[in-house]
Amino acid sequence: MRVLLVSSKGDFKEDVSKVTGIGRYAREVYNGLINAGVDVAILPLYDYSSLSSSVLTTVKGIFNNYSGYDNIHLLSPKPFFPIRKSKAKLITTVHDLFFLRYRESQPMPLMKRFYVKSILSSDAVIVVSSLVKEDVEKLGYKKKVFIVNPGIDGLFFNKPVGKKDRRDIVKIGYIGRIDSERKNVVRGIRVFKKLKEKNVVFELWGSYNPNSEIYKEILREAKDDSRIKIMGPVSDEKLIEVYDSFDAFFFPTREEGFGFPIVEAQARGIPVIVFKDAGIPQEVCEYCIKVEDELPSLDYILSFGEKYGEKLRKEASKFSWENSIKGIINVYNSLMH
Repeated sequence: MRVLLVSSKGDFKEDVSKVTGIGRYAREVYNGLINAGVDVAILPLYDYSSLSSSVLTTVKGIFNNYSGYDNIHLLSPKPFFPIRKSKAKLITTVHDLFFLRYRESQPMPLMKRFYVKSILSSDAVIVVSSLVKEDVEKLGYKKKVFIVNPGIDGLFFNKPVGKKDRRDIVKIGYIGRIDSERKNVVRGIRVFKKLKEKNVVFELWGSYNPNSEIYKEILREAKDDSRIKIMGPVSDEKLIEVYDSFDAFFFPTREEGFGFPIVEAQARGIPVIVFKDAGIPQEVCEYCIKVEDELPSLDYILSFGEKYGEKLRKEASKFSWENSIKGIINVYNSLMH
């Protein structure tokens, strides 16, 4: 079986800190397939740095020679309409359809239309969760859809977790884009402020644009509450250390395609709090604390972590790259029969 992985040019850059989540997915799939003995090649084709480069790389994709492959796997939706596809099956991994719903995620209008057309033209679609499967089917896709959950970095499982002693200050944390409409941090702050206890802080870790309207609103909401701390970006090297410093992880997101921060926090035995009305895949949020407009008491949060920490770690261990690669190979094999 010969497989061609198609991605954006930046997905295989040497510096992993500069790639997106899809870039990390691309690397994990490529390395995992090689380790599994699959005959795999990569085509880091697409360049979205400008309108002209977007058009040029799309045209290159149309006229490229794809003969000799059994499966062509687009690692995320691309404007991909090859003239000579040969016998190969075209597979697209869909991580989410947020580019249809959120302005911050939208590509150029023409590209958005091409993304959808490319998904619908695929012989099969791999989705990262049950929720994304529902979204793809609502698009009108009628062919084979396979759910293959991605994994998280093995360090989250391999690095020992120290036993937490109760501290004078309870630390609730958030990691993610701070000024994202979808991440819904403003609502999270408003709910946190209802906590009356003074021995608690809410640390917000992540990047942001200081000139964005959402960030300015966050500052207005936080200015009268010294318990809210805007920490800024966290490096990959310190990510696990930051998670381990939390007593709980509050993720006020509106919706997630998969929900990596939830799994990462649970892999460290940390209880995760989400909103009941959030669109989060059930396979990820089954063991989350679900709230409406108020957080539970600090005693409840702390006791939840003490009681279920090992259970959370065990459940999170299902989301390994080893399991994900096995699932992807199973998809390839099923399309060859």
